[in-house]
Amino acid sequence: MESKQQLSKEEQLQNIQLIRNRFLKNPRMALLFNKGKKSFSKNVFNAINYCFKVALRNNGVYVAENKKTIVLFYEHQKLKKSFGDFWRYLKVVKGIPLANIKKVLHNEKEIKKHKLKVVNYIYVWFIAQEEGYGSLEGLNEINKMLFRLSKERKLPILFETSDIRLIRFYKHVGFDVYKKLKNGEETIYFFADKKTLDKHTFYNI
Repeated sequence: MESKQQLSKEEQLQNIQLIRNRFLKNPRMALLFNKGKKSFSKNVFNAINYCFKVALRNNGVYVAENKKTIVLFYEHQKLKKSFGDFWRYLKVVKGIPLANIKKVLHNEKEIKKHKLKVVNYIYVWFIAQEEGYGSLEGLNEINKMLFRLSKERKLPILFETSDIRLIRFYKHVGFDVYKKLKNGEETIYFFADKKTLDKHTFYNI
């Protein structure tokens, strides 16, 4: 399948670090971990590493030709995790301060409650591009790949973001917001492809 790519351990590490670097300022990472601690960067790395390895096993890692843009995704009903994933997840949980656990659980519960009610879907976990790289060709390539996959599998594409800088781009390439959720200091924007939303007239912005 087109999205399947062979990545060496060095390439995997480079891409994990690329995503980590782009998400250090993401509000949802600040919700998970204590941003004031020296371990913050390592904790974000552990979270990205867990997601990357799960996505890779489920054929959900796609690196654009420019090698500077990457997406992690999975098909909801086919998602599988290994014993190694369990241990990587424990490392993530270990980095979450006890004071944040309640907020994190509440956050995940709210996201699940407000996600579009469809049986199966392609979920976009992370999209990242190397900082300072201003061209859009990698993002456009990833967007086309996702829509081809969506058409082949006859599945909607869902994701959330709290990065308002990307909202205009996502709308431009064929997605729209179906729900906005204010959660403490951040606002979570729920996105789906417009074709799917045209079939769901009940969504509330």
